[in-house]
Amino acid sequence: MKHLRQLALLMLSEERAAYNWRFKEKFKKVGEKAMVELALLLDLKEFTYHFNPGGIAVSGDLTLMGMWGLDNGVYVTLNKDFPKAPWGQVLYRSIRHMKDYTGGPNQWFGYELLQFPDALKERVLALKKGGQGDGEEWEERKEREERESDDHAHSNV
Repeated sequence: MKHLRQLALLMLSEERAAYNWRFKEKFKKVGEKAMVELALLLDLKEFTYHFNPGGIAVSGDLTLMGMWGLDNGVYVTLNKDFPKAPWGQVLYRSIRHMKDYTGGPNQWFGYELLQFPDALKERVLALKKGGQGDGEEWEERKEREERESDDHAHSNV
């Protein structure tokens, strides 16, 4: 899990991402290797990872999508654009297929967790164990997440 730990140290460093192409290149190189490690750690049967460099003023986005089985997968994405975000820095959620870009409710953890593969695995595997529930429960959770997201957006204006 060498690359997951390296990614954590890179994300926790004081090095700025904006207007820093060297950081972006390191983030891409280390991040892609870390996403492969994470996919193997999570025992994903199918996965893909992607780095979107974005523009000069951002770190870029690193994303992993993978499936444990039919209708049972995970989406993980991170960047360094909001390093002190109170909700966390790494977004993850359940997905039903490899083109599911909306998935289940957003969940978050801090960059620090990337240093602890066992704890990281336990956190993310909770999506696999918990599944997404039946249709009605799923819709209720999705609506609640949207309301909370709207409330959060309005409170930050």
